[in-house]
Amino acid sequence: MSFKSRVEDILRHCPPLFRFTSRLYHRLHGSFRTLSPGAPGAIRKGFELVRARDGAVHGDYYEFGLFRGYTFLQAWNHCRELGLDEVNFHGFDSFEGLPPAEGIDQADGRFFEGQFACSREEVERNLAGNGVDLDKINLVQGYYEDSLTETLRTQHAFKPAAVVLLDCDYYSSTVTALKWLEPYIQPGTVLLFDDWFSYGDSDELGQQKAFQEYLERHPQYRAEDLWEFENHGKGFVLHAAS
Repeated sequence: MSFKSRVEDILRHCPPLFRFTSRLYHRLHGSFRTLSPGAPGAIRKGFELVRARDGAVHGDYYEFGLFRGYTFLQAWNHCRELGLDEVNFHGFDSFEGLPPAEGIDQADGRFFEGQFACSREEVERNLAGNGVDLDKINLVQGYYEDSLTETLRTQHAFKPAAVVLLDCDYYSSTVTALKWLEPYIQPGTVLLFDDWFSYGDSDELGQQKAFQEYLERHPQYRAEDLWEFENHGKGFVLHAAS
């Protein structure tokens, strides 16, 4: 466990102090970077895997939880480097940070309302300033329970999902995102869960619980383990159940 993680575990016993120090940390470390150092590499490996399957990528990139936009930028760069110019990019974020924690998402106070807030304007500046053509991406603003609607499906040309990064922290947000993605998930979709091990290896909390319930609702799929990535992530590829 890193020094930062040990300090966080101690501070979590005093929620007001934990929230204060978390906000202070992100203010002092406000450079354009990712809080998930393994995610960019996992995204690239996901696209390489999809491309290797049949020599092409038939689908789009979906990212839930952009923070400052760094991993979204890396997905864009990877696809350009790999010659995957047909991939469309869809990013989903409230741009106001996390919603209030409710239910099992209150488990130990590691996530809280407003955490990881970054305005849409700042995200767009970060992306455009690093070569992303904003006219060629789709950013959807709002908390997921409000923004991920049936109407949204008619407003953009969403294609099947090739690679999905779920960096939405909460169990409830992961459930909502996976439910909305149902028409776009297909055999061969790579799902990257950035917060898979946020609660250790418990399948009763967080993204592990959300994905387990998804697979129970969709017995037509089986999930193949791919790789774990820093800090708390894990990837899967879906196959048709035999």
